[in-house]
Amino acid sequence: MKFLINRLKDEKHELIVIHFSRLFFAGLIVFELLNYFKVLRFNTQFTWLGLVITSIACLILLEITAHKYRRKKGAYLHWSIWLIVASGLSMDAFGDFFHLYNKVCWWDQFVHFFVSGVACFTLFIVISAFWIDKFKFSLLFKTGRLKLSLLLAATSAMSLSALYEIEEYLEDVIFHTSRLGPGTDTANDLFCNFIGILVAAAIVYVYYLITRDRKILE
Repeated sequence: MKFLINRLKDEKHELIVIHFSRLFFAGLIVFELLNYFKVLRFNTQFTWLGLVITSIACLILLEITAHKYRRKKGAYLHWSIWLIVASGLSMDAFGDFFHLYNKVCWWDQFVHFFVSGVACFTLFIVISAFWIDKFKFSLLFKTGRLKLSLLLAATSAMSLSALYEIEEYLEDVIFHTSRLGPGTDTANDLFCNFIGILVAAAIVYVYYLITRDRKILE
């Protein structure tokens, strides 16, 4: 009974964080849409459309993941996932709102590094939770499934970062904006994405070597 009471308390605290993150996402999207439709007229360094697309895509993917996780595991997607995704999104949005990409020389590189690491870590949790254990080949013991999960998470995160750069290019072509920056900006962004993904994968792998536990968040 005591365990059940503690579990209910833990779930209550988790839900507070999760609902707070949802409110943050909703408030951010509404603010960005109001500026995109010129109801509000705050200035941004790049484009409101890019921010709207990024925020809505992140929220939809996170909600779908949380719903499927709840159905499969019977538990809420860990509250830390909501917070780190919200943190990554807010860093990009605040960089645009407050023109930090121009004012702080390393801001763009840090955002790409951090957000890509967050994407890799989140994808690793999703892959581990949903279907990696379906691989029953003889070579895929616990360590093998960990490595496969990390490989799939890293390549997926790198693919998403490339799609983001393509979105910036298409936005410039269609709307005549200037999101791509100078000639080396895209290559620099992809390099920072790559380093962030490597660091996230290394942290997960070191955690496994220390604890021998492939399931990071349960």
